[in-house]
Amino acid sequence: MQVMAKLSYGSCYFSTPASTTLSAGTPVKAAGTTTTMQLGDFTHSGSNRLTYTGVTARVFNVAFAGSVTKGSGGSTLAEMYLYKNGTLIPGADVLRLIANASDEGAAAVMCQVSLTTNDYVELWIETDTGDDLTIEAGVLSANVLG
Repeated sequence: MQVMAKLSYGSCYFSTPASTTLSAGTPVKAAGTTTTMQLGDFTHSGSNRLTYTGVTARVFNVAFAGSVTKGSGGSTLAEMYLYKNGTLIPGADVLRLIANASDEGAAAVMCQVSLTTNDYVELWIETDTGDDLTIEAGVLSANVLG
């Protein structure tokens, strides 16, 4: 008889967009209100944060997919990151060129990371120009592997 491992997962979506104030080259946690979608061994412990509450260290696929805009001006290079406990997860970043204030486009970033009890994941963003960004819509999720 095969014993199935308990599934652990969490997800939230950006339900109310808000501009994130940025300085050039300095990552900041993305602003906006997020709303719980599904939780199993996770809590949605604040805007743009999923916290693992399981008792066993496990490897998760963590992902963000959504759309981003900027307030005004010319082009900027936006970078989106996944952070664990306030620290960048190596390799968990994606670049997107935003041509102008009317340019709204999709971006996605994902990674695999080990989480232990009370570890949390968040979406952080930055630009090369210091232009403010808004996550217009998107989902942050974590799903156990295996």
